[in-house]
Amino acid sequence: MTIVFCGHREFQADEHLQNFLTEELLVRAAQTKTLFCYTGGYGGFDWFCAHCINRAQKSAPNIRNCLVIPYLTLSLQKRLQEKTDFFDEIIYPPLELVPPRCAILRRNYWMVDRADLLVAYITHDWGGAAKTYRYAKQKNVPILLLKQ
Repeated sequence: MTIVFCGHREFQADEHLQNFLTEELLVRAAQTKTLFCYTGGYGGFDWFCAHCINRAQKSAPNIRNCLVIPYLTLSLQKRLQEKTDFFDEIIYPPLELVPPRCAILRRNYWMVDRADLLVAYITHDWGGAAKTYRYAKQKNVPILLLKQ
């Protein structure tokens, strides 16, 4: 099973939501051999989810915390060197021919195309997270919409 996360860059974590998402991950992990969790690593919501995944892994070692990157740059490689221990794997989808300005959204679509569930935090209808959410709805991917 693969869970994909998308949400806005502006996000304030709270303990209730952290506990809810961690428990949801544990329930899903109990239903499958391996639970792959794909995050993008850019905004506040991405990092919140990555931390919840990491927290859930303490009780469910069959959860994989996967960072999916949209492009390879020297600045990104330096940033990732500090975080490689945090993720189980870093995935670079086949986006070499995609212009950099389009790479993040195309990466998001690539993740949705592999998703069994999208966990989303959407508060407005513009931007990459909202486009990704609409794409998942078009593809009939089940969605867990989080609210604060």
